[in-house]
Amino acid sequence: MTTAPVSSGPSKLLIALIAIGGVLLLTITAVVFLLVGQNSGGTGSINAGEQTPITDSSTGPTPAADPADGTGGDVADGQTGGGSTGGQSSGGGQAPVDNSLRFTSFNYNAQVACDPTGNDEKPSPSISWSSANAAHVYWSPSDDEATAEDYEVGASGNQDDMSYSKGEGERYEFPCNHRETFDTTITLVGANGQTVSKTVTFTDINWNSGGDDDDY
Repeated sequence: MTTAPVSSGPSKLLIALIAIGGVLLLTITAVVFLLVGQNSGGTGSINAGEQTPITDSSTGPTPAADPADGTGGDVADGQTGGGSTGGQSSGGGQAPVDNSLRFTSFNYNAQVACDPTGNDEKPSPSISWSSANAAHVYWSPSDDEATAEDYEVGASGNQDDMSYSKGEGERYEFPCNHRETFDTTITLVGANGQTVSKTVTFTDINWNSGGDDDDY
């Protein structure tokens, strides 16, 4: 009796099946790893976008505002802090008071018209003034500085006040037909003795048009 030969190894079909199975397993494993990697990357991006930033507390307290910008800070005594109100600065304060000795107005007419015949009353030259910070005001019928030895008037006035300062029955008047010109000086005197003066020269426009000094 003849006995069939026994195979010494696996069949070729089994080996082929094992090889195909191994390739499929490797392919599946690679696909799984690829999918896991993609899902992990997408999830990480979303989580990173949802994170809340952490405030850094190491920067210290907020510095105080600069007083120069009008928003606060220390202000010197007697001054008001803050910005402007109504378009005007609140830090300017009032303007300084002017305590200087001075004329605030001074007006005159340098011409007079005397009557050549001497029949009319002599004219009183037209002059007026006002002043500030004067303790005394004097006037003199000359171009010299007026003093207390002359005539005293008020801080403001005119030719009528000058006539009154000469006394009852006297007038401040131009010396018609005796002189062509006539000087008048008004002097302000301050509390500290300082003086400010203004001198006017009046002129007779009718000088030498008639009359004689002996007639007056």
